[in-house]
Amino acid sequence: MNLDVLANALTLAWRVWSFLLLAWVVISWVPNIPRSHPLVQAIDRLVSPTIAPFRRLLPRMGPIDISPILAIAAYQIVYEILMRALAQMSGGY
Repeated sequence: MNLDVLANALTLAWRVWSFLLLAWVVISWVPNIPRSHPLVQAIDRLVSPTIAPFRRLLPRMGPIDISPILAIAAYQIVYEILMRALAQMSGGY
């Protein structure tokens, strides 16, 4: 597989997941959004499994959930490492 295609796919996946995470956080702040709405449930099914490991690591801090912040930081680091590795494999560095 062409490494540029893989890098583009990884970038697209990262951007989509980041957008979904942001939507998931905003939805959690707005009490009037019905949690039974199919779009809300779809976003939750996509994002919750990626946040769950960070929720288990952090103690509950009342109504504040900082697991999305920790998740985005950790996944950003993984994304950067993967992108650098792909760049090195393609001779970009």
